Amino acid sequence: MLLRFKIKNFLSFYKETVFDMFPNIKRLNFQHHIYMNMDVPLLKQAAIYGANGSGKSNFIKAVSFLRGFVTQENFLQSVDLEDYIFQLAEENSQIISFEIEFSHKDRYYIYCVDIGKKEVSEKLWISGLGKSEDKLLFERNGNIISSPCLQNERSAKQLLERRPDSSVMSLNKNYPIIINNDINSVYDWFSIKLAIITINSQIPMLIGIMSQQPELLKFANKVFENIGIGIKSVEIKESDFDKWTENIKNADSLTQIIEKNPQRDNFGVNLLKDKRNILNFQIQKGIKTVREFVFDQLGQSGYQGKMNILSQSDGTVRLLTLIPAFYEAMFQNKTVVIDEIDNSIHPNLMFELIRFYANNKSNGQLIFTTHTTKLLNQQELVRPDEIWLTEKSEGNTKMFSLNDFELHNTSNIENGYLDGRYGAVPVMEELNAEL
Repeated sequence: MLLRFKIKNFLSFYKETVFDMFPNIKRLNFQHHIYMNMDVPLLKQAAIYGANGSGKSNFIKAVSFLRGFVTQENFLQSVDLEDYIFQLAEENSQIISFEIEFSHKDRYYIYCVDIGKKEVSEKLWISGLGKSEDKLLFERNGNIISSPCLQNERSAKQLLERRPDSSVMSLNKNYPIIINNDINSVYDWFSIKLAIITINSQIPMLIGIMSQQPELLKFANKVFENIGIGIKSVEIKESDFDKWTENIKNADSLTQIIEKNPQRDNFGVNLLKDKRNILNFQIQKGIKTVREFVFDQLGQSGYQGKMNILSQSDGTVRLLTLIPAFYEAMFQNKTVVIDEIDNSIHPNLMFELIRFYANNKSNGQLIFTTHTTKLLNQQELVRPDEIWLTEKSEGNTKMFSLNDFELHNTSNIENGYLDGRYGAVPVMEELNAEL
């Protein structure tokens, strides 16, 4: 789980900015929003608010950038670093800096990295959480690396000379230069336990994933059942491909598409239309099958009909693609970071979805950006320490917690926020139609 994250000189984060998931223990409301069974108490959720252009999405991009650097050997070769360095200062450092503290498998880690055009520096510790001394696992400056578990210093130096833009963790995955389970555990947290959902994220193999994970499909139906949007259930209908094509007008073109996209993994061939996974094709033991989503929906006078995914609204489809993320945050001990979680989703529906997550047992974390002020209800839904705000001044994003303000537990946070009491709201002059 994420404890804290520091950003400096990345996009609009010019000055060092610190985000954390530490609760204010003095606040007694919604105690079930805090994981107390750990060495340090942690919040299970955080919502990030701010005006358009204030830096909310840049925070998500920072998490994504760091994840990409740690897990992909060629990540820095695939981006132009200049695009990510803060641009609005006459004299500016050319170094992007990150520091992240997190837990995985009952261990706590601190990872620091400075990424420049000429050199990369990294440090990784086992965190003592301020109770004991941190234990250094490795330190790397350019092509020089030191570690108590280093196999061969010369080989490590040669590897870093060949791959100066790669992280030690990504290199160590394929070329073990440090023999230490903690290094592998850190890599696994970034690659497996940290999930990032952007505003344009799609799941091309959603049908295949849900058909192979019946508990996930069951969870999806529980969500739809609880939020009341007229969908009684979601099913995955499986048909013999040859019989299925008999009733499809464009069967020949579909067959050609499938033949041009041979099955590459356990999820088969997936077809998308309007950003929706409309069907999944698989060959198992020589048998061709096709799978589709079927939505059982209420109609006139209690009539219940079956609809396909193309007949669903953008909001329903967005919700369906978010369900795996909520499932991972609740049951798979993942830290899930979502940009504009409320995109295409009604405020009332968003409220119920977050309440569903917050009031049920979980073992992960949900961190999201949003404009839905209805969530700012400390009597029904959130704690002030779960709310973060972004505000931009002279191009620099300042990020701060609502916990920094003195708030009575009866305060109406939504009204206070919209009135500009805490900042982080757009300031607009009266629009003039004259050009």
